Amino acid sequence: MKNRQFEKSFSKERLISPKRIIAADVTTGKTIWLTDKIFPQHFYPLSIKEYCEAIKKGVKEGIEKIPILSVSSKDIPYCDFNCVDCLACPSREWAISDNHIKYPIIPIELYKKVLKEISRYSKERGCENVRFELCGEGNPDLYKDRIEMIKFATQECGMKIVYVSTGSKMSEELIDCLAHYASCIRISFPGISTTAYEVYSGQVVRNSFEYDDAIRLVEKLCEKRKQYGREDELLIGTRTCIRPLNDGHYTDFLETVGRFGVDAFQAVKVLTPEYGKHQSQSMTCQAISELLELKENYRKFGISSFQIPNDLSKIYNDRSLREEVKPSRCWSSLVSPPLYGTNLMCCVLWDRITDLSYHYGVMEGNIGELETMMNGANAKFIKENCPKNCKDCCAYNDNKFMDSLWKVLKVQDNLDNIEFFFEY
Repeated sequence: MKNRQFEKSFSKERLISPKRIIAADVTTGKTIWLTDKIFPQHFYPLSIKEYCEAIKKGVKEGIEKIPILSVSSKDIPYCDFNCVDCLACPSREWAISDNHIKYPIIPIELYKKVLKEISRYSKERGCENVRFELCGEGNPDLYKDRIEMIKFATQECGMKIVYVSTGSKMSEELIDCLAHYASCIRISFPGISTTAYEVYSGQVVRNSFEYDDAIRLVEKLCEKRKQYGREDELLIGTRTCIRPLNDGHYTDFLETVGRFGVDAFQAVKVLTPEYGKHQSQSMTCQAISELLELKENYRKFGISSFQIPNDLSKIYNDRSLREEVKPSRCWSSLVSPPLYGTNLMCCVLWDRITDLSYHYGVMEGNIGELETMMNGANAKFIKENCPKNCKDCCAYNDNKFMDSLWKVLKVQDNLDNIEFFFEY
């Protein structure tokens, strides 16, 4: 322990730059567990440390005492884009047909009650600031009471807002609100050139929001952040899929957004339930070379966090879950359940969304309903069947590290001696 550089500071820069986290017995200095699968952008403005503490609490006090740490809210099922391989299409069509989801667009007063209940439940279990991600099954910009909702979530519930959008319908008022209240804003780019953006966004109204418009939006968000003096706490990131028309544009893109002050960049593989049509597609040598070079040199553009897939051999992302690597339980369904309308669910995969058996229930915002819901009949079904009956998983890495930590902590003599440290 004495030879390691441990860090307990949690500024923006320190939250997105650790290399791994360890669990150590502070009385002996012995490391009992560690992982370098920490994906800082995935947890921000929380960190993997909060998830480790939640597992520790579950071992000490019982799984029912684990807090909800993060909620991704899908509160608007309509979008002005029709992005190639959009993950939301199957579940969005299901949600708005035959009243499968009671409130696909949540009335604002009901929304407030639901957020208040989530906040109460988590605070009583040790989480003061729930990570609240607004990502929609459509464009979150289109929710008409968004500003009121954001202010309520932050001011009345202590939630930390993560806002994920193309920004195509972001008003000046919403831009100002996000710069003032959000903890993280991530702008999604269907493509990172004029042509790629037009082709991959699939907008119904052609050229209604172009690549240059998205670039100007990112610049404006960075300027607003500076205006409010929030450079050290508001993370601004960009994200795109690795697609053929993006080849040769990654360097120019990073140079542009880095100049504005963007903190983070993600290039991800195509995510789609239709893996078959992508399995024969390989990344070009040009794309692989450019991305690997940027992985070594991204900081020269002012970017603090750079993420690309570990395997660059294929353009698609196969999330199939083999029997031999399934964790003992679905931890993510406990600590980060999604909210679709007011339906609290276990998972964001489209086949789980469209199966009501995997919904904890419909929230009404009544005090105490989460205790009942998280231990009810549906919760029992979820705990018994996930991940046992899961064929693929979007939270595999989260579940894997929480499962391994749970098993290690279960055999410790005194959990009060166990603390978690980042290593940089």
